[in-house]
Amino acid sequence: MGGDHDPMRLVQGGIFLLLVMMGLDYLKYLMALQEQRCWPKEATLPQVRQIRRITAIIVATFFTVAATLVIRWQSEGTLWQGPVLLILVTLLFGVLEVLSARKAFLQPYLPLMDLALLVIIPPAFAFYLQTDAPHTFLLLAVLGLAPAYLAYALLEQLFQYEWDERLELKTLGTMLGWENIMALHNYLILFAYVLMALTSLLGMPWFILWPVFLTLPIGLLEIWLMERVRNGGKPLWAVMRIATGSVYVIPAYLLAFAFWVR
Repeated sequence: MGGDHDPMRLVQGGIFLLLVMMGLDYLKYLMALQEQRCWPKEATLPQVRQIRRITAIIVATFFTVAATLVIRWQSEGTLWQGPVLLILVTLLFGVLEVLSARKAFLQPYLPLMDLALLVIIPPAFAFYLQTDAPHTFLLLAVLGLAPAYLAYALLEQLFQYEWDERLELKTLGTMLGWENIMALHNYLILFAYVLMALTSLLGMPWFILWPVFLTLPIGLLEIWLMERVRNGGKPLWAVMRIATGSVYVIPAYLLAFAFWVR
């Protein structure tokens, strides 16, 4: 892709994002502990207070180390407008995710927040830590991966649909309904491969793109499994999770590997 690769900087970027994501998860858990229904089973108030203190220390540690990395990049002159903007966007979506633990109106948008935090930001962050020259290949790669990730997110919504409905939670799944989730899940898998094919027409080299289509049979298998459930068959959750996850994870790995070696 041009430019010099710096493995250490890439590792540091991965560590930074991991620390931020884990810190946000623990912060979300810390806020959830304010409600008694989220307490560990048979836990007393003093025990919960102790858990909250430990969780707060963990959160502070994660964010402190992450901030140290940012300061180091600043001192090395690595940071420019691109990485700084991505850090701010990461914090924005992270705050929204944390607030979703207490604000019910944010719950339906959680899959979209995760899409930004897990699919869009990491490859962009890795790219801009290596170079300050934007490249259209980055956008083209993310376009195809986004529907694949959303298909997996919808499968998770379907898996917990009965539980969410029983608790009267307003999630994306309960808003769409289980039949719409199944249909949209299948459409998104097909749409992911259609977008991948279109990216080749928009300039993505075919030698980078073609390995992604090796996972197409897995995607078709997942669509068949979902249609089987729609027709009254017993859901094979473990197989469906592996199949849908493979439609996203394997192409993401293949694209990242191709970009790195070239």
